[in-house]
Amino acid sequence: MTANLRRSLLRLRNAFRPAAADSELGRELNAHLALLEDDYVGRGLTREAARLQARRAFGGVEQAKERHRDARSFVWLDDALRDVRHAVRLLRRNPIFTLTAALSTGIAIGANTAVFTVANALLFRPPAGVVEPGRVIDLGTTIHGIGFGPSSYANYLDIRQRTTTIDGVYALPLFPQAMSLRIGNGEAERVFMTPVTVNYFTTLGVVPALGRFFDTRDSDAPGASPVMVISYKFWNRRFNRDPEVIGRRLILNGQLFAIVGVAPDGFHGTGVRSGDGWVPLGMGGVTAMNRAGGWLLLGGRLKPGFEIAQAAAEAEAIGRILQQQHPDDNRDKGLAAQTVSPVPGNTGPVAAFMLMLLAIVLIVLTVACANVAGVLLARAAARRTEIAVRLAIGAGRARLIRQLLTETLLLFALGAGVGVGLARITTTVVASQLPQLPFPIELSPSMDYRAITFTIALAMLAAISSGLIPALQSAKTGMTAALKDDARSPQRLRLRHVFIAAQMAFSILLVAVGLLFVRSLQTAGATDPGFDRQGVELSTVDLSQAGYTDAAGRQFVRTLLERVRSLRGIESASIALVLPGGFETHETGVQVPGLVPPNGDSSFGVDANAIAPGYFSTLHIPLISGRDFTDEDRADTEHVAIIGEGLAHQFWPGQNPIGKYVRQPQSGPNGGSSSPRLIQIVGVVRDVKASSLIDGLAESLFYMPLAQHFSPRVTIVTRASQGRVADEVRATVMQMDANLPVATESLEEYSALGLMPQRIARSLASGLGLVGLLLASIGIYGVTAYSVSSRRREFGIRLALGAPRHNVVRMVLGYGLVLAVVGSVTGLMLAAAAGRILTAFMFGAPPVDALMFSAAAALFIAVGLAACLVPALRASTIDPLQALRCD
Repeated sequence: MTANLRRSLLRLRNAFRPAAADSELGRELNAHLALLEDDYVGRGLTREAARLQARRAFGGVEQAKERHRDARSFVWLDDALRDVRHAVRLLRRNPIFTLTAALSTGIAIGANTAVFTVANALLFRPPAGVVEPGRVIDLGTTIHGIGFGPSSYANYLDIRQRTTTIDGVYALPLFPQAMSLRIGNGEAERVFMTPVTVNYFTTLGVVPALGRFFDTRDSDAPGASPVMVISYKFWNRRFNRDPEVIGRRLILNGQLFAIVGVAPDGFHGTGVRSGDGWVPLGMGGVTAMNRAGGWLLLGGRLKPGFEIAQAAAEAEAIGRILQQQHPDDNRDKGLAAQTVSPVPGNTGPVAAFMLMLLAIVLIVLTVACANVAGVLLARAAARRTEIAVRLAIGAGRARLIRQLLTETLLLFALGAGVGVGLARITTTVVASQLPQLPFPIELSPSMDYRAITFTIALAMLAAISSGLIPALQSAKTGMTAALKDDARSPQRLRLRHVFIAAQMAFSILLVAVGLLFVRSLQTAGATDPGFDRQGVELSTVDLSQAGYTDAAGRQFVRTLLERVRSLRGIESASIALVLPGGFETHETGVQVPGLVPPNGDSSFGVDANAIAPGYFSTLHIPLISGRDFTDEDRADTEHVAIIGEGLAHQFWPGQNPIGKYVRQPQSGPNGGSSSPRLIQIVGVVRDVKASSLIDGLAESLFYMPLAQHFSPRVTIVTRASQGRVADEVRATVMQMDANLPVATESLEEYSALGLMPQRIARSLASGLGLVGLLLASIGIYGVTAYSVSSRRREFGIRLALGAPRHNVVRMVLGYGLVLAVVGSVTGLMLAAAAGRILTAFMFGAPPVDALMFSAAAALFIAVGLAACLVPALRASTIDPLQALRCD
């Protein structure tokens, strides 16, 4: 250990253990004085005279102790510790102020920490269980150089073969697949499995908790490897962490599978998508060779010596090669690479939404800081005499500012502690209250070092912002005037006015933004979607989970629909591939004789749906012309379609589309093209909002009979005359086939998911806006009460001269009204600007809503007047004799 390091450690020990050092110092000084005293006694002085002479020769004992303390420790650290101890005493002396300030700042800091924690989990946190996650990348398809979408299996094979910078390119579908699971002779249950290429776990470097992962013994070929790896959660929930689960056989989608491994605790893949386990890609039925499609997420690991920029450049080059070699299937498509993300390709929209939420909670923190700053100014006014005395006895102004800032830092440290606790509770509650999605997600908003660092930095910045101006104002205190106690502080009072007005402005901004989102949700709810959601229930089944062929599936669906329609309480029922208003869409291409598709495409891309007869009457979608589908529209009859009125205007403007024909391109068994299918238009229906309100799209639909365009995953749509019939529908399905699990929800729940971001923003802005309103009202009360106290003599004189007491009340209320009006006007101006920024989230609602803004302003002005009422009544009851008496 070097001498400097040893000296520094000793200084730190002395700084934190001053009592022990002082005791040792006292013994050493007493020894020196005793030696001097003995020396003077030896010279012939008496003991008392020798003691006095020794002290004179030694100098001031206390000054020697101070010099020794400065030399043995860090002066700045000693000062800081003394400041902290002094601040603790002051805060303990004012418990109400301390608790109120800590709670208000804690709420604000906690809200910021909670939002940052969620953003961190969605955007920055590396996937758990992955070795060197910084070396793992995502590969996505771009269109005209924009976006980051999925790829086809054929393109995946070419990319894996051509890349030289990426090791172990893997693939998996966009979402986990719902499958039917049976263990022994038990009933079928619905589980979510993710098909992955067999190199998935090896590339990520994940270590199994039990058994093994997929390896060279397994294959991606269809049906070649009936094995599965289950997640740790599923192992715990379904098998109670039984170590004998390896090798156990179970039936998945009607096929026998063997469990070969258990994933480690916490691992759920590289994104927020989650599931109960993984199967080889060939066992999930997603290895079709249709190159033009896109259903697979791609990823890989950078080879040693290569960086992400090199991989991105190579990905662009491979994308150009695939476009040249397969121009029909890869038209305008490229390839991009980026660092692995929980939401690949969606980091921009997610980041924008999280920034909006962070801006909301930062406004709340600004309100809390203004509130604390106003209170600190009031405390500084009350401590003017104390500060003047400290300045008079030699305290430097810089030293005084540092001590006052220490008090504020300690106050915000308490607030940060409260905020961390609130953030932990908030994130846990939010994660548990997320609505059910069509696929499982794993959002783990636990606090890590990033969140803790963010909280500490935020608390320090807020403390300095809140405490610096009051500290500077306190340091400017005039000693003579303050000691005479006859000085006034108009500048300090003006600063408090500014802080109160800022609190009001930012609080009304939050409430107005919340009201804008309320109006947006009202607009979305009032907008006619083209169908009736009320009373409609959805029951989804996937016949592929029980191994149905297309022919058997058609017969099953036909029989199921007949039985469901015969249930008591069913008003009408049908079956559809997808439902309007949700996340899922189905696209197909059509060729219209006489029309040329844009951008050199071979066909027009349209949103399509496959439905059974009775779909339009069940959803109350009006049929404009032509006919509905019937049971006679079978796979062996002429193919027909019903189109939305938007497609009718697009393809045959000014003409009757009934009887017209379109051609539907068909894919061959190996991804090539076959002869187009001829389809006759037999009906036109009213357009509906086909996609989720989250994207604002409402494409006109192309409807086809389910019997002619069969899909094994279908949704039973029922409209009940009263009550819910989901249990009866589920029982009917189970009676027909016990291997088919059923997922049920209402159409209102299904279509409401798209407005989840707006609901979150509305709740956050409105709730925190009310918190800001409370803080602003407290601030108005405080500044009004201080004004009444400082004008006590003036009010006494007015009352002594005969002024009516209601005039005094009116003066005080007018004082508070001015603050409330100034803050409200400023806040409404900010809200108007914010409304224009948030136009993309408004869905037709005006960015400046006069009714909502007026309501918010009226609320704040009323609260401001109410906060002034108590000080006003107190001012009207002042006794003139006591007010005029000189103390």
